[in-house]
Amino acid sequence: MVKQYGMVPSIGQVSFPDSESSLGIGRRPFSQGLQQMMDHEAKVLVAQAYRRTEKLLLENRDKLQAVS
Repeated sequence: MVKQYGMVPSIGQVSFPDSESSLGIGRRPFSQGLQQMMDHEAKVLVAQAYRRTEKLLLENRDKLQAVS
Protein backbone atom coordinates (compact mmCIF):
# COMPACT_ATOMS: atom_id res chain seq x y z
CA MET A 1 0.00 0.00 0.00
CA VAL A 2 2.76 2.43 0.90
CA LYS A 3 5.18 1.48 -1.89
CA GLN A 4 2.80 0.72 -4.72
CA TYR A 5 0.10 3.31 -4.11
CA GLY A 6 1.78 6.02 -2.00
CA MET A 7 -1.15 6.19 0.37
CA VAL A 8 0.56 8.01 3.24
CA PRO A 9 0.85 11.80 3.50
CA SER A 10 4.42 11.82 4.83
CA ILE A 11 5.78 10.20 1.66
CA GLY A 12 3.43 11.79 -0.82
CA GLN A 13 1.97 10.69 -4.10
CA VAL A 14 4.50 8.16 -5.30
CA SER A 15 3.98 4.82 -6.94
CA PHE A 16 6.56 2.12 -7.45
CA PRO A 17 5.64 -1.07 -9.31
CA ASP A 18 6.43 -4.57 -8.09
CA SER A 19 10.05 -5.68 -8.24
CA GLU A 20 9.36 -7.56 -11.48
CA SER A 21 10.22 -4.56 -13.60
CA SER A 22 12.63 -4.00 -16.42
CA LEU A 23 15.20 -2.29 -14.18
CA GLY A 24 17.10 -5.48 -13.52
CA ILE A 25 17.68 -7.71 -10.56
CA GLY A 26 18.47 -5.95 -7.30
CA ARG A 27 17.80 -2.45 -8.56
CA ARG A 28 15.15 -0.17 -7.14
CA PRO A 29 13.95 3.21 -8.40
CA PHE A 30 14.17 4.89 -4.98
CA SER A 31 16.79 5.71 -2.37
CA GLN A 32 17.59 3.79 0.77
CA GLY A 33 16.26 6.72 2.79
CA LEU A 34 12.90 6.54 1.05
CA GLN A 35 12.89 2.77 1.58
CA GLN A 36 13.36 3.33 5.32
CA MET A 37 10.51 5.86 5.33
CA MET A 38 8.23 3.42 3.51
CA ASP A 39 9.16 0.63 5.94
CA HIS A 40 8.42 2.90 8.90
CA GLU A 41 5.05 3.97 7.49
CA ALA A 42 4.10 0.35 6.82
CA LYS A 43 4.94 -0.53 10.44
CA VAL A 44 2.85 2.40 11.66
CA LEU A 45 -0.13 1.27 9.57
CA VAL A 46 0.13 -2.29 10.89
CA ALA A 47 0.42 -1.06 14.49
CA GLN A 48 -2.64 1.18 14.09
CA ALA A 49 -4.67 -1.66 12.59
CA TYR A 50 -3.61 -3.96 15.42
CA ARG A 51 -4.61 -1.46 18.11
CA ARG A 52 -7.96 -0.78 16.43
CA THR A 53 -8.69 -4.49 16.10
CA GLU A 54 -7.71 -5.17 19.69
CA LYS A 55 -9.94 -2.33 20.90
CA LEU A 56 -12.91 -3.61 18.90
CA LEU A 57 -12.44 -7.13 20.22
CA LEU A 58 -12.16 -5.97 23.82
CA GLU A 59 -15.19 -3.69 23.51
CA ASN A 60 -17.24 -6.55 22.10
CA ARG A 61 -15.89 -9.37 24.24
CA ASP A 62 -19.34 -10.31 25.52
CA LYS A 63 -20.66 -10.62 21.96
CA LEU A 64 -17.66 -12.71 20.92
CA GLN A 65 -18.19 -15.08 23.83
CA ALA A 66 -21.89 -15.37 22.98
CA VAL A 67 -21.07 -16.26 19.38
CA SER A 68 -18.43 -18.78 20.35
